[in-house]
Amino acid sequence: MKKRNRLVACVLSLSLIVAAAIAVHAQSGTIKTLRGDTLQPAFEGWEKNADGTYSFWFGYLNRNWDEELNIPVGPSNNIEPGGPDRGQPEIFQTGEQKRRQMFAFRVVVPAEWPKDRDLVWSVTSAGKTLKAYASLRPDYMIDVNVISANRGAQRDTDPVNKNTPPVIIEAPGDQTVAAETPLTLKVAVTDDGNPKPLRERRGESGTRDVKQLLRVSWLQWRGPGHVKFDPEVVPITDADGKYSRVAGTATTKATFDKPGTYALVLYAEDISLFSMRMVKVTVAGDAASK
Repeated sequence: MKKRNRLVACVLSLSLIVAAAIAVHAQSGTIKTLRGDTLQPAFEGWEKNADGTYSFWFGYLNRNWDEELNIPVGPSNNIEPGGPDRGQPEIFQTGEQKRRQMFAFRVVVPAEWPKDRDLVWSVTSAGKTLKAYASLRPDYMIDVNVISANRGAQRDTDPVNKNTPPVIIEAPGDQTVAAETPLTLKVAVTDDGNPKPLRERRGESGTRDVKQLLRVSWLQWRGPGHVKFDPEVVPITDADGKYSRVAGTATTKATFDKPGTYALVLYAEDISLFSMRMVKVTVAGDAASK
């Protein structure tokens, strides 16, 4: 009898674990895995750079709706040839808005890169290794329209006002801070004021046409712990604190829960295109060691 009771308890415990890891979307009836699922790396496409080199753009899908994954660069997070470290993330975001990161980063390869050669990003999670194969296949060639249509929210198709990415003119350098101590991060950005919001192009009035089109978004890229940004997305404001579509600054605070070396990435976005910059932060154990 005791053995049977233990068996029943184990079955009930397993059922609770499975129930906690899986949720059913109330409207569509689809299953959402909260934890314990895989990470899918993705090849987004390639573009030719002005100097003749090529950029292979990568992104990813974290299939977990509630579990942020931390997969260090190495055998389980590897880009080859030339790796394992080619600048890829170790922290993979979760949540409905962040678990699919499109055009998250690029790897530059030489101008003489063979047309039939693959650059392969392999990631192992939940006991499975999944890969993204990047190559110079013609059907994967991309441009600013493809990037803005997918990662952004507005195509770069305004025939009158051609859009260019925001320019980061000032960004934090390497930083040192104590764990659990907020670190202030200030970024200065300029932009051409494009793309023009549809309301403005059509000559319509309203306030929605200037609602945070130019902004800075922060993500944790690497690090042993968790980083909290307050806020995570910051609109660009001028010296008077008013929202600006052409120039200004964005300030946030980052708090680190564990000591170690972290990499943060900032995206300066105008809703259509973006520029990015990496920030390295060394986190000491306590305030006394700062």
